[in-house]
Amino acid sequence: MDKQSFFPRLMGRITIPAFITAVSSGLTVVLYSSVWVAEQAYRVYFEGGSWSEWALPLWAIGILMVIAAAISGSIAWFLARRFQKILIDFTGYLSAASTDSSDLLPTVPFSELRHLRVVVMRSVGKLRRDNQALRETAYVDPRTGMPNLIAIEQLIGKTLPKARYETPAALMVLDLDNYTRASERLGALASEALLKAAGERMSRALAAMDGPVRNALKNYELAAMQADSFALYLPTAVSRDHVSNIARAIRLAFAEPFMITGQSVSIGISGGIVMAPEDADTVQKMFRHAELALKQVRKDTGSGFRYFSPRLNRVARGKYMLEAELRDAVANHEFKTHFQPKVDFQTGKVVGAEALARWIRPNGKIISPNTFIPLAEETGLVTQIGEQIMEAACRSARAWMDEGFEATVAVNVSPRQFQATDLTETVLSILKRSGLPPHRLELEITESMAVSEPEKVARVMRPLRSLGTKLAIDDFGTGHSNLSILTQLPFDVFKIDRQFVSALEADQQAPAIIEMILAMAETLGLKTVAEGVETERQADFLRRRGCTMAQGFLYSAGLPHDSFLEFLRNWKAKPSVTRLQTG
Repeated sequence: MDKQSFFPRLMGRITIPAFITAVSSGLTVVLYSSVWVAEQAYRVYFEGGSWSEWALPLWAIGILMVIAAAISGSIAWFLARRFQKILIDFTGYLSAASTDSSDLLPTVPFSELRHLRVVVMRSVGKLRRDNQALRETAYVDPRTGMPNLIAIEQLIGKTLPKARYETPAALMVLDLDNYTRASERLGALASEALLKAAGERMSRALAAMDGPVRNALKNYELAAMQADSFALYLPTAVSRDHVSNIARAIRLAFAEPFMITGQSVSIGISGGIVMAPEDADTVQKMFRHAELALKQVRKDTGSGFRYFSPRLNRVARGKYMLEAELRDAVANHEFKTHFQPKVDFQTGKVVGAEALARWIRPNGKIISPNTFIPLAEETGLVTQIGEQIMEAACRSARAWMDEGFEATVAVNVSPRQFQATDLTETVLSILKRSGLPPHRLELEITESMAVSEPEKVARVMRPLRSLGTKLAIDDFGTGHSNLSILTQLPFDVFKIDRQFVSALEADQQAPAIIEMILAMAETLGLKTVAEGVETERQADFLRRRGCTMAQGFLYSAGLPHDSFLEFLRNWKAKPSVTRLQTG
């Protein structure tokens, strides 16, 4: 930046009254001097006077000049101060444009300033209207007209430091039950109407509360958050009893169905509750702990209210650590493929195997699938794990084929994998890389997924089925099947869930259920696989009832590739086999 000269720097520091006073005083001195010189020249040239003769002594002239300069400077300073105040009022009014102040600019002199006053007031008025609109957009949920997440976070940030153990604050994170199902039924616009109605019903329930509980609702904030979530913040919750009564009132408010666009819609509400400062001392912790409590409600009972406890935080931390380890395991290919054989009841041959995912840490520790599979589903990592297992399974099946074994391999496909639009291309790519013929691969999906998205299943499987890849429905009998849909899907195999097989000797209804499944499969021309066969009595019952294949500990547990290949080499097939026979 160029260095400024003295005069610009001086002008940048001087005030308007000081500048006008200085200019006025200077002009007065110049004018007074000019008049005095003119008068003296007139006396010399027209009256015959001398330049050395003065009308007044120099000291008197100086005093008069100073007095004139002081008077003119004072008058100029006074007038300039008035003008300065007008400018200050203008700038102050502009500075307050973002507030809701209703103050008006005072009337000003001079037509130019009056015009400027009108322009400024119009501009500021527009700025205030624009700011109000922006404020409503930033702090109000457009669907319900209620305060939004930003608004409630600001309130919590202001009041949370005042919370004490004797006078705690509380936050409820609320979530509507079955909203997704209702939304699909109603459509987008009606779903927003349902959200608004839910917010209004909660507001009415809170407004109707009286007695001591009313103290806990002092300065409360009910806000709409993302999706179908709400939050209720109580800066002066008073006690847990009061908070529990409020939670019950909110839950009871949803006992009656809603009437939306002429349709009756029943939904419930659940919530997680956190008390401060007992269980949280920041805005972030308040929300995180309340959401942890809500997640636990969903996991345990599906619906209801629950207070946060430190144990939930420990569980969450353990889950986060496991998630980090799971991501590392996927990157490091720590998941190994084991194979559990399927034995044909009629020939006694091992005709296939189910690929099982096993997580074996570098230190040799084995993580149970019951631990990592749900987390992998939740985080989306199950897609990558599934691809790794499928690739390894296809390569192993190719090795079995190269040794002359007629064994197929079955691989479980998770709902997450089926959601992927490129699943068909993924399977075809793996088959191509491994060299496994498509007819030696069988994909297993759950019964619930088959029923919920039959069109998706049919679309994904159509090109694979044309190449010979088989499709099995896993855990058949455990869901709520729509049989008309199942009969339209391209299944080849029904897998009887292990819970029915294990109950054969203890539950009188289990044999009837299995017989029904077997009869249905026979009618549809499908093969059947019984899972979890552990005793010869179970195997004998299944064989006599016409079950096609069996797998379970009676024959073998899951084996790694080399061990399974050795198992195939040593297996001696016998018709109607019911027990493990190895050489």
